[in-house]
Amino acid sequence: MARRSGGIKRSSWVTFRRRLFLVRQLLRAPASAEELITRVQSELGENGYPANAAAALKHDLDSLKGEYDCRIVYRRDQGKYVIIDLGELALLDPPHQSLEALALLDASYPAGSGNPMHASIRALLDQVILMLPHRAQSHLQMRRSATRQKRPVGRIDSNVLATVRQAIEEKHELVFRYWGLSDGEAPRRYRVAPYGIFFRNNGHTYLDATLLEVQPAGSEQLLTQVNYRLDRIVPGTVQVLPNPLPSERPQARTFTLRYWLHPEIAQGGDGIPFFPSTRVEYGDDGSALVTATVSNLSVARDVLLRYGDRCRVIEPSELIDLIRETVDAMASLYGSPVTVR
Repeated sequence: MARRSGGIKRSSWVTFRRRLFLVRQLLRAPASAEELITRVQSELGENGYPANAAAALKHDLDSLKGEYDCRIVYRRDQGKYVIIDLGELALLDPPHQSLEALALLDASYPAGSGNPMHASIRALLDQVILMLPHRAQSHLQMRRSATRQKRPVGRIDSNVLATVRQAIEEKHELVFRYWGLSDGEAPRRYRVAPYGIFFRNNGHTYLDATLLEVQPAGSEQLLTQVNYRLDRIVPGTVQVLPNPLPSERPQARTFTLRYWLHPEIAQGGDGIPFFPSTRVEYGDDGSALVTATVSNLSVARDVLLRYGDRCRVIEPSELIDLIRETVDAMASLYGSPVTVR
């Protein structure tokens, strides 16, 4: 009677499946021998380990290290196995476009930045990178070094972060002093309604808040939504106030904005999409009459002044007065024109 060979093939398949399962478990987190054995038995059932499970586990780990050059080490201080390198068992080899996208994510969520909000994303990236071939990992490392040299990440004071999070959780107003963008500007006092913390891919962490008060007063529009960089909040000045937040987020006063654009500007569509709820009416000469809704008149002024005499604000009157003040200040700065003889 001929001997059937299916048993050997099945045994090899079961062994490979078990070892691949071990790799997946160690990619998730370090694990002790007992934890690994329990998970294997639970996942594979009758295809799990035999009676002497500890010896079989050691044999599997040794085979992974010998056959695939995996670096799996035992941390005695933790009593757990840790996978350091997958070696030839790299499970991902993405195309160049995907690798560039991964490099962007890797630079956007740097390790050790002191930002707790993206810890899970960073952990996921580390797992994905661990599954790449060595050449791909080296490429990411070079991109990471170049990015960090160009764009340093500011440090967030731990007390600032804890107090901001407390105010958000308790739904209370928050007060702090904040460094502006100008080097010579002293930090000003801000009272805000805090609503959340988020991370941008520029490497900084921000507080999403509604501005309630600022001293000394500046060009900021009260009750507008503002994003404050947490590393610019002055340590030791942040404080949770007893004032509770209203049931609905405060909204800034809105203005109907109407302005005229010169045909050369209007025909290119330049300057039109800056404001929400924008409507455009084109004249026979190619000029445009733009109507929109704005809440921050200072921002509207800064946007529209860039067009000089090729843009004329029709309303609101508050914005017209603001532009006049700016123009008068510029005229005073530059003085009267000098006649050249």
